[in-house]
Amino acid sequence: MRRRLILGLGIIGFSLCAHASYQVVNRPAAERPPGTGEHYYHWNIADGKEPHDLSIEVQNGAVSSDVDLCSQIGVEILKKGGNAVDGAIATAVCLGTVNGFASGIGGGGFMVYRGADGESKSFNFREAAPKAAFREMYHGEPLLAQVGGLAFGVPGEVDGFWKAHKLYGNLPWKDLWLPSIALAEKGFVIQPELGRQIKKQEEFFLENLEDWKFLESPYEAGRVIREGELLRRPVLAKTLRKIAEDNGVEEFYRGSIAESLSSYAQKHGGIVTKDDFAQYKTIVTEPLTSTFLGKEIVTCPPPCSGAVLIEALHIAEISHLSNASNPVESHRVVEMMKWMSAGRTELGDPTDTDVDNMDRVAELQSKEYARAVYQNISDDRTYDWKHYNPSYEANDPKGTSHLSVLDKDGNAVALTTTVNLYWGAKLHDPNTGIVLNSEMDDFSIPGRSNAYDLKPSIYNFIKPFKRPLSSTAPTIIVEDGKASLIIGASGGSRIVTSVFQAIVKNVLWDLTLLDTLKSPRLHHQLIPEVATMEAGIPQAIIDGLEARGHTLVDVSGGSVIQAIRRYSDGRIVAVADWWRKGGVCYIPGTLGQSQY
Repeated sequence: MRRRLILGLGIIGFSLCAHASYQVVNRPAAERPPGTGEHYYHWNIADGKEPHDLSIEVQNGAVSSDVDLCSQIGVEILKKGGNAVDGAIATAVCLGTVNGFASGIGGGGFMVYRGADGESKSFNFREAAPKAAFREMYHGEPLLAQVGGLAFGVPGEVDGFWKAHKLYGNLPWKDLWLPSIALAEKGFVIQPELGRQIKKQEEFFLENLEDWKFLESPYEAGRVIREGELLRRPVLAKTLRKIAEDNGVEEFYRGSIAESLSSYAQKHGGIVTKDDFAQYKTIVTEPLTSTFLGKEIVTCPPPCSGAVLIEALHIAEISHLSNASNPVESHRVVEMMKWMSAGRTELGDPTDTDVDNMDRVAELQSKEYARAVYQNISDDRTYDWKHYNPSYEANDPKGTSHLSVLDKDGNAVALTTTVNLYWGAKLHDPNTGIVLNSEMDDFSIPGRSNAYDLKPSIYNFIKPFKRPLSSTAPTIIVEDGKASLIIGASGGSRIVTSVFQAIVKNVLWDLTLLDTLKSPRLHHQLIPEVATMEAGIPQAIIDGLEARGHTLVDVSGGSVIQAIRRYSDGRIVAVADWWRKGGVCYIPGTLGQSQY
């Protein structure tokens, strides 16, 4: 059975980001969107052309992110002698400045690092529950976990970047923040996706201008700023300047910034205190590692979803998935997603010793377990959710930003960051210019069962200082000792299934990176019992999946992958996912042509 459901998702405008390829132009009236005046600006490519697909081939390093301007900032850092960690931090700070609805210093995330010397590290700077948090704090009022001060968890991004920079950074800390400070002060052109997200919340912003003043139009009274107009964030710029100083992290977690954010959250019903900020610590550990087709997988441990990514890749390797575009192979891929989604119900923050299940997490990553799962996959049919034996209800996380960086020496970073829901907790501190996250919504809420009678996961219940389960899976594939694929995604629950499919297509099936990201993706998270599919799936595959019992749902857009591939001959190919139209930037070398 097939149900048609079109889910509209936004698009970010893009430019091919070779060095100095931009110019800002004032567009003629006939070319401006309705309702805009002479202040409307547009990012244009210097030669006037727009690439159909954003893919470049180079030799000296690259950055792939959701926003072309931020990728350019990352590359400028690399050109100044910065390494992949420096470039990743500068790019991420820019993303939070330009696309504050999806990420920023009021949020947190995960980073996987692989050095050219073979050293690997995982950085967990996920937001943490405050000390006063307790398991039943949202009982009967689940919306309080999404909007308002009670949804706010202690942000980890600044501390995570500081720890990564102290361990591996090359340039001065301040240099990584200056480009975004300049952007916030001088302004940047609102690209389509940001304009769309502002427009969606226009009524809310206008009703709360005391806190969201920076989104009020300076050109016309009574409306918010729009796509193509210049947006300035001067208050955020002042905050970024404080963080950029040598004592900036202290200022954020123990000084005036912590004081302002905690007071503002409490004003709106929150329980985060300044002391909660002071106690926050990034968790730096060894990453999860395994092998796939003789190559090393390097990904993040729980509460990240890297463990089930490894599980699914092991099943794919054992099943000898072919590159044939046929219903059997697509059916197997969907079945693997259902098994990995069942496995996610057993993941949680490993620091919570009350529910220690690390032996089970290790089992999920074993090839013996993958063989056992493969024996339970039928080529002829799918099953209802009970067959996959989920232990609990899985959480359903929301938005995010991902970026991938590879420098000229072969150091690599995959970094995923978020404020959770779009615009986080719908709170913007007017004293700091920071959007507060809504990460508390990613915890499981006890005392209820879902429509399938699955209870919330005990591994993801709220506890003081605990970090909620995440669907993110920043990953690096290593071949012959060198990072060969740097990949990750945004898109809520679709993140880990999208990264899984991309690795299978690029590494197992040997599709080009561009074809990997262009090809339509399937998604299944076990519950609800539907498989979603992007446009372009062949009818024969649709018919074959339906014949095996799958219910299919159309989606417009979905996850957003940012990836870089390095080949054994030194070529570097970077791709930004086409539908969100992010940005790829590179350092020109002997190779520098774009592929589209």
